[in-house]
Amino acid sequence: MAQRPPPTPMLQAFVSAAQTGSFARAASELNLTASAISHQIAGLEEWWGVQLFERHSRGVNLTAAGQALLPVTDGFFKDLDAVLHSLNPGKSQPLYLSCTSSLCSTWLIPRMHGSHAESSFNLDLVLTSTDMNSANLGAHQYDVAVVMGYGDYPDHHVELLMRDAVFPVCSSAFYRENGDIAPADIARYPLIHRVDDLVCPGWESWFAFQGVAAPPYHHGPRFPDSSLAISLAAKGGGISLGRTALVYDQLEDGALVALSCPVMMSPAAYYIICRNGRQSEPNIARLIDWLKVSAREFLQEVGVKYPQICG
Repeated sequence: MAQRPPPTPMLQAFVSAAQTGSFARAASELNLTASAISHQIAGLEEWWGVQLFERHSRGVNLTAAGQALLPVTDGFFKDLDAVLHSLNPGKSQPLYLSCTSSLCSTWLIPRMHGSHAESSFNLDLVLTSTDMNSANLGAHQYDVAVVMGYGDYPDHHVELLMRDAVFPVCSSAFYRENGDIAPADIARYPLIHRVDDLVCPGWESWFAFQGVAAPPYHHGPRFPDSSLAISLAAKGGGISLGRTALVYDQLEDGALVALSCPVMMSPAAYYIICRNGRQSEPNIARLIDWLKVSAREFLQEVGVKYPQICG
């Protein structure tokens, strides 16, 4: 006799947590609490009799069992959506736009404000904040995605969105207290770190670019998300590495100050991707065009106001 399937909310919690790598981000995506997600996952693990996640302080990772079950579970929701659409083809379907979490909160959402009323952008969108890479694209639901990497996304249409400069930033109060710190002296101050990052340059890379010997180990808070590290810097917690798109608005409102030193261009860039062949679909083409126009206008504005961080 076939095993009775688990409740749908458990499956949704599992898929969301697997795709975001965090119970907290899954909770935000599903409008639940992190505790509720944790209970749903625990219930599902008990239901199936397998451990699905390895829990750690920075988030969660799928176990071998979780990796085996994710494509089947995610495929269930995708297949269900496809069948429902075929049964009711006249009903419009929203576009799923996925964006790397830091860029989503600091650059994309502020520039979407008011744009939904413009004829060039009037699209029905579901926006998800997910860090995707070429290895885990199949685990995520999206029609268009903004990802950070090197442009190598097999079976996808790929267009460059923009590149970032990397430079140290601190709060206005921190700057007033300590002045414009020279690159050779930065290691003497509290540094805020970005961890578990395979594409964004960290302090070690920045010190090497400046020709400055980095300390063997520098104590300081470490965050799995760039926007979190930058937020602490804005509150006076030390110096963080900023990237142009992530800190521009806070430079504008005075929450952050960029220290004067040669900027380092990030070896990775932001790319727009969609599955091959879909770039010609009218709504997807409009969305890609809006993203590119927004990035071009943004970089032009940065070049006028802050040429030193354009690279």
